[in-house]
Amino acid sequence: MSNERLMEASAGAAGAEVVPPALQREMLAKLVLVREFELACERWWKTGEPLVGEFHLSLGQEAFAVAACMAAAYTDPICPSIRGMGVYLCRGVPMARLIASFLERQGGISGGRWAHWHTTVEKSNILPQTGMLGSGLVTATGVAMAQKLRRSLDVVVAMLGDGTTNTGYFHEGVNLAAVLRLPIVIVIENNQYAISTPITSMALVENLSERAASYGIPGVTADGTDVVASYLAVRQAVVRARQSGGPTLVELKAYRWGGQTLKDPDRVRPAEEKAAARARCPIVRLRQELADAGALSEDDFDSIVAKARAEIADAEAQARQQPPISAPSESAILRTFDPYAV
Repeated sequence: MSNERLMEASAGAAGAEVVPPALQREMLAKLVLVREFELACERWWKTGEPLVGEFHLSLGQEAFAVAACMAAAYTDPICPSIRGMGVYLCRGVPMARLIASFLERQGGISGGRWAHWHTTVEKSNILPQTGMLGSGLVTATGVAMAQKLRRSLDVVVAMLGDGTTNTGYFHEGVNLAAVLRLPIVIVIENNQYAISTPITSMALVENLSERAASYGIPGVTADGTDVVASYLAVRQAVVRARQSGGPTLVELKAYRWGGQTLKDPDRVRPAEEKAAARARCPIVRLRQELADAGALSEDDFDSIVAKARAEIADAEAQARQQPPISAPSESAILRTFDPYAV
């Protein structure tokens, strides 16, 4: 979403905002792009490509990244979760650079020395996550403090998984943000599982957003398979933070379709549970709603998919033309270790 459109919408009541069909189609295009790109990553992995690092895909929960990125201004710093592919794509990081990084070739992010989603992209205002999941919130809180001291209008968006809400990082980050009324929106990506542990066995509250009350800040839960509802929830929080209202805890609920990583065979979660989740696809949902409203035809959707696939194919071709970097990195060597092997 452009800064002009965001600032114009900020002047009114965010809660009453109506999302026009044109913007919903833009959301659909981004959902498709993230889905198709991650499916391509899955194909490369399964065909034995020497890809660097782990791949934590966001299939089934693509709306988290799309909603957060479109609800914020491009200048607003955003700290993605470990499933950050969608944020990088929605923030316009060139796909060729991403793929070159995966293949450990020149022209990739950080000179091709890929550190998974722990890599900052300054031009896209993306903050780095760390391997200590949840600690990105502490970093993002520090950035929000700097923004407030600079009297900037920028809002920081911090994204983290449901499992990280039981860590000290979460408490420290949310508490400091609340006490100092920092311009930050904390998005909980509740995909129901922390690796293979269901959130229901780790938290007794029905909605993780209920925890906001103990910090004295607002908390809201939205259906993470509904990208429009998710967008509006984050938008209202962004507008509030930009108007010096302080932080909001936004929980988006969906379901991770695949395992923790591409290496994870995902044998623990019930098959019927996974099947039910796939029936609630965010792309199918928005596509049907737009079609019912007469704002999207079959040809329109086919064109969106074709465009995404063409962009990915072109980016892959560009990345493969790049020469390999000088020597294999440690991450490439560790790629041969399979922690899920029996």
